[in-house]
Amino acid sequence: MLLLYFLLAGVVIGLARGGHLTHLGEARFVWWPVALGGLAFQALLFSGPLGSRVGDAGPGLYVVSTLAVLGALLRNVNLPGFALIAVGASLNLVAIVANGGQMPAEPAAVMALLGQASIPADVFSNSVVAGSGAAFPYLGDIMVLPRPIPFANVFSIGDVLIGIGGALFLVRSMGRRSCVSVPCAPRRHEAAAMADSKWDRR
Repeated sequence: MLLLYFLLAGVVIGLARGGHLTHLGEARFVWWPVALGGLAFQALLFSGPLGSRVGDAGPGLYVVSTLAVLGALLRNVNLPGFALIAVGASLNLVAIVANGGQMPAEPAAVMALLGQASIPADVFSNSVVAGSGAAFPYLGDIMVLPRPIPFANVFSIGDVLIGIGGALFLVRSMGRRSCVSVPCAPRRHEAAAMADSKWDRR
């Protein structure tokens, strides 16, 4: 997955800028069960047990679960990088919906990845090789992270925006307190300083 490389880069840059991973715990996500539920369902949808049985319902289920994830992203656009993530996810969704519930993949990119211009159809796949009549082909999986690079896959412009947004979130959130949706409780030393200040004014 391309996203993993962006997230790794975000962590490395965040640490290089003097940030701390512990600051990530201060981010205030809302609707996170919706996002996790949508992603978990997709993981099941593309797996053998469910993916081999879902049949014609697969595209619709994929679109609905993607909408759930996008809704959660939009509820968190006040967090660093999440607006960019939401834009990338929206572009992907446009391509998916316009092509019947599957992401169109450039044949040349699929060939570079798999050695053949076709995607195995034994289980439901989120991608389909783009034909001449594909809608918004430029929003589909037109690029490839080739083998033998780990997590090799095809990816889209939307995926790149999602990755950049994810890296930006890590860099910004690691470097400063990010409590946006809900005010942060003062840290221990800050609370002590506030208490001392009150006594000094008496």
